[in-house]
Amino acid sequence: MNLIYSILAAFSMFSALPMPQVPWEKEKIRYMLAALPLVGAVVGLAEYLWLRLCSRLAFGMVLSAVGFTLIPVLITGGIHLDGFMDTVDALKSHAAPEKKRAILKDPHAGAFAVIGLGAYLLAYFGLCAELPLFRKTVLLLGLIHVMSRSLSAVSGTVLPVGPGKGTLNLFHQAADKKVAVMAVCWVVLSAAAMVTVWPLVGLVMALGAAATWLLVRRMAMKQFEGMSGDIAGFQLQVSELVMLILLVVTERMLAL
Repeated sequence: MNLIYSILAAFSMFSALPMPQVPWEKEKIRYMLAALPLVGAVVGLAEYLWLRLCSRLAFGMVLSAVGFTLIPVLITGGIHLDGFMDTVDALKSHAAPEKKRAILKDPHAGAFAVIGLGAYLLAYFGLCAELPLFRKTVLLLGLIHVMSRSLSAVSGTVLPVGPGKGTLNLFHQAADKKVAVMAVCWVVLSAAAMVTVWPLVGLVMALGAAATWLLVRRMAMKQFEGMSGDIAGFQLQVSELVMLILLVVTERMLAL
């Protein structure tokens, strides 16, 4: 029963989909981070349905790319993009770790956050517009959202959390070794699915996601003295963009 509560809590927290409210008790949110990849699976399913609609109505590449760019934002409510923006602002401050952590908590968006968001969405849209829409590429596009959330779940359960009280700190304390193992299993399954769909391209994407996780981990420890919910959102968004870049570039190289 606690697993069901955790799944509901994950969708309530990390998506904009209407969900029953779950009491924020330690036992009821224990598996919350392990359930996070399920939100990515829903995003991937929505993108597949969007592809079918685009094919049926003969939409062009531009409108298709707009949908692939906005669907993750609409389903998640932009919660991870919020973390991305806060982290960009903090990194651009070039301040001490304590000051950077204070910027993460600031509800106001700075100039660098707005610029970073605009650049991110433009790059994501442009890459989606270059992506040939056939079965393998769209399946990999959907798996990107599962892999990114699997790695984010690993970060929230395994990596040290920075000083102070935050949402990630609550999830981190509620989770145990079993949850960490489940998160790692999600990563392995996501990578295996990518390789199964398209061996070479899937392997390149999985390796790119792993490299991004390591780099963000290093940045979090050095710049912020630990992970936070905002940094986890930053990691999720950056890893999705990296995997999309590798998908487009590798597919194009194989097509030459």
